[in-house]
Amino acid sequence: MSSNPNQRIDTDDVNTNLDYLRQDAGGIITTHNGMADKLFKNDKLYNAMKGDWSRTDWNGTKNIRVTTGRDGGKFYITREQFNIEAIKQRAAEYRKAAEAGVPDPLAPLGPDGRLTYKWIDLPDVIAIRISDTYFGGMPWSVIKHDKTLKAQFYRVVQQEYPQYICYPGGRLPIPIEVPYPVKSGETKFFKGF
Repeated sequence: MSSNPNQRIDTDDVNTNLDYLRQDAGGIITTHNGMADKLFKNDKLYNAMKGDWSRTDWNGTKNIRVTTGRDGGKFYITREQFNIEAIKQRAAEYRKAAEAGVPDPLAPLGPDGRLTYKWIDLPDVIAIRISDTYFGGMPWSVIKHDKTLKAQFYRVVQQEYPQYICYPGGRLPIPIEVPYPVKSGETKFFKGF
């Protein structure tokens, strides 16, 4: 041992073996560019990732089961919500009470400053289905910040899912007139009024 405490035991510089790192930086992939290429060459691992598989999990409140997977080379996501009937019944009871004039202390305030009634009680899986079908997968948390998209979302709910409307009379008081949204992947040309 050396008597000098500032002197290192090993005075050689650290060498990096570049064979274990990707050197192509996004260019052509060759078979000698490191660990990632070794994984690409592993046919068993690649086929395990490429083949059919599925994974099932529950959301935080344990009422929606989400299954993701691949079947026949196509990726899929299925969502099953188990409290849909309870939500339908809750919306029907709320609408009945609202039509009878029972005030809702948790309802939003209207433009006149008085209490109104909540508009919809929509299951999460149906909100996701509407956003996937009509809004290209844009979630409700984004849609509700745009006045036109929000009105179009409400039009879809009123037309296709009226059993979840809580507002008295079963019709939503949509404040602006908007066209019915077009399904994703379809084209609709404007014809005028």
